[in-house]
Amino acid sequence: MSDRVLALATEGEQAARELPLPVIAYFLITFALFLVALGVTWSFRNTAYKVQAPRPTRPTEGTHGSSSGSDVAHH
Repeated sequence: MSDRVLALATEGEQAARELPLPVIAYFLITFALFLVALGVTWSFRNTAYKVQAPRPTRPTEGTHGSSSGSDVAHH
Protein backbone atom coordinates (compact mmCIF):
# COMPACT_ATOMS: atom_id res chain seq x y z
CA MET A 1 0.00 0.00 0.00
CA SER A 2 2.82 2.42 0.80
CA ASP A 3 4.30 1.76 -2.67
CA ARG A 4 1.03 2.83 -4.24
CA VAL A 5 0.88 6.03 -2.15
CA LEU A 6 4.49 6.79 -3.07
CA ALA A 7 3.72 6.23 -6.77
CA LEU A 8 0.70 8.58 -6.57
CA ALA A 9 2.77 11.20 -4.77
CA THR A 10 5.50 11.19 -7.42
CA GLU A 11 2.87 11.22 -10.14
CA GLY A 12 1.24 14.23 -8.50
CA GLU A 13 4.53 16.09 -8.55
CA GLN A 14 4.89 15.47 -12.27
CA ALA A 15 1.33 16.61 -12.91
CA ALA A 16 1.84 19.87 -11.05
CA ARG A 17 1.86 22.82 -13.38
CA GLU A 18 3.96 25.89 -13.07
CA LEU A 19 2.38 29.32 -13.00
CA PRO A 20 2.67 31.27 -16.26
CA LEU A 21 4.03 34.29 -14.36
CA PRO A 22 6.28 34.63 -11.35
CA VAL A 23 4.51 35.09 -8.02
CA ILE A 24 5.69 38.70 -7.75
CA ALA A 25 3.90 39.48 -11.03
CA TYR A 26 0.58 38.38 -9.53
CA PHE A 27 1.25 40.60 -6.53
CA LEU A 28 2.08 43.60 -8.72
CA ILE A 29 -1.00 43.11 -10.91
CA THR A 30 -3.25 42.80 -7.87
CA PHE A 31 -1.68 45.84 -6.23
CA ALA A 32 -2.10 47.88 -9.42
CA LEU A 33 -5.78 46.90 -9.62
CA PHE A 34 -6.20 47.89 -5.98
CA LEU A 35 -4.65 51.30 -6.70
CA VAL A 36 -6.96 51.80 -9.68
CA ALA A 37 -10.00 50.95 -7.52
CA LEU A 38 -8.71 53.33 -4.86
CA GLY A 39 -8.33 56.07 -7.47
CA VAL A 40 -11.88 55.57 -8.73
CA THR A 41 -13.20 55.69 -5.17
CA TRP A 42 -11.13 58.78 -4.41
CA SER A 43 -12.45 60.56 -7.51
CA PHE A 44 -15.99 60.38 -6.06
CA ARG A 45 -15.07 62.05 -2.77
CA ASN A 46 -17.41 64.84 -1.67
CA THR A 47 -19.83 64.03 -4.51
CA ALA A 48 -22.87 63.70 -2.24
CA TYR A 49 -22.35 67.25 -1.05
CA LYS A 50 -22.25 68.53 -4.63
CA VAL A 51 -25.48 66.86 -5.75
CA GLN A 52 -27.67 67.38 -2.70
CA ALA A 53 -30.47 69.95 -2.75
CA PRO A 54 -29.38 73.38 -1.61
CA ARG A 55 -30.29 74.17 1.97
CA PRO A 56 -32.41 77.19 2.75
CA THR A 57 -30.30 79.98 4.14
CA ARG A 58 -30.95 81.15 7.65
CA PRO A 59 -31.17 84.84 8.37
CA THR A 60 -28.17 86.27 10.12
CA GLU A 61 -28.39 86.72 13.85
CA GLY A 62 -28.67 90.53 13.75
CA THR A 63 -31.69 90.64 11.44
CA HIS A 64 -35.25 89.75 12.32
CA GLY A 65 -36.94 87.53 9.81
CA SER A 66 -40.66 87.26 9.23
CA SER A 67 -42.71 85.40 11.80
CA SER A 68 -43.15 82.34 9.61
CA GLY A 69 -42.87 79.89 12.48
CA SER A 70 -39.18 79.34 12.38
CA ASP A 71 -37.92 76.61 14.69
CA VAL A 72 -35.14 78.84 16.00
CA ALA A 73 -36.07 80.00 19.50
CA HIS A 74 -35.78 83.71 20.12
CA HIS A 75 -34.93 85.07 23.57
